[in-house]
Amino acid sequence: MQKQETMTTRPRADEPRTVAIAGANGMVGQRLVEALQASGDRVIALVRQPSAHHFPSGVETRRWQASDPVAPVDGAHAVVNLVGDPIFAKAWSQARKQELTQTRLLATRSLVEGIRKIGGDGCTFISSSAVEYAGDTGDRLVDEKAGPGTGGFLTELAHVWEAEAQRVRETGARLVLLRQSLVLGREGGTLAALIPVYRSGFGGTLGPGGQWFSWIHINDAVRLILHALDQETITGPFISASPNPVTSREFAKIFAHTLHRPRLFPMSRGMMKLAWGERADLFFDSHRTVPQVALSTGFQFRFPTLSEALSDLLGPHPIPIAQLMQFDPGRSLNQ
Repeated sequence: MQKQETMTTRPRADEPRTVAIAGANGMVGQRLVEALQASGDRVIALVRQPSAHHFPSGVETRRWQASDPVAPVDGAHAVVNLVGDPIFAKAWSQARKQELTQTRLLATRSLVEGIRKIGGDGCTFISSSAVEYAGDTGDRLVDEKAGPGTGGFLTELAHVWEAEAQRVRETGARLVLLRQSLVLGREGGTLAALIPVYRSGFGGTLGPGGQWFSWIHINDAVRLILHALDQETITGPFISASPNPVTSREFAKIFAHTLHRPRLFPMSRGMMKLAWGERADLFFDSHRTVPQVALSTGFQFRFPTLSEALSDLLGPHPIPIAQLMQFDPGRSLNQ
């Protein structure tokens, strides 16, 4: 049997924890790096070209790409998998869907093999997934107990993504399946795309209006990852979403009101299909989820309602994540 290079053990209470992040250069990843450092943790950023990224002082960068057979995670107490090109950025041709799927599967496989190499006992693996795992749930409120649903491309992607991550259990590592909702952040994603539309006065309800959106402020999304790292009883599916989902109609109304702009007529299914093709399904399917595991383990949302979230994100002075970490009663600082 090949000798394991670096055994993973939990850090002592007076030692900083080391967290390896795949996808550290993404919108959530960059904010997570900042939050971990504010908490006194050490960070390893796994990136394709270390010289092309400018991380804060103290962050260790390691060269890695999704196709590497074994990720270089030696020395890490936890590994966070945030890898994946933005889902909505390009049209979903068959080639594009294959690319989106393969990148996520190969990256997850590489990270699992990296954990296997160092020994999984005492290690935590937080691997991204999506609330679409449960499929289109209509008006039904669902939590982490929901089984695999039926649906389109994103539902199928979530199923195979989680199945790949499950292999880490063979190593003895603790697995948290981070079922992410729509992450709202000014740096990019859906919010950045919608801001100019609504500011120009052309924003309206997407689709029929009754379908449910699950969403989360980026700072709460990052804090939930830290919560999952801290709470060793958390294992398996873990929903990253506000406890207050909204309908498409409510989303448009609150968005327009926050920007002091009118809300125009709904954008029809035909118009959305014409503009976005199959990607329009992101707005047609209904996802009314509740983060039951987070709530039952004592997590307190800083931005529980969409009004609070958008007022912060669209305001002149959004609250920095480092400031939240200083006053977060739920965090145990490793310093």
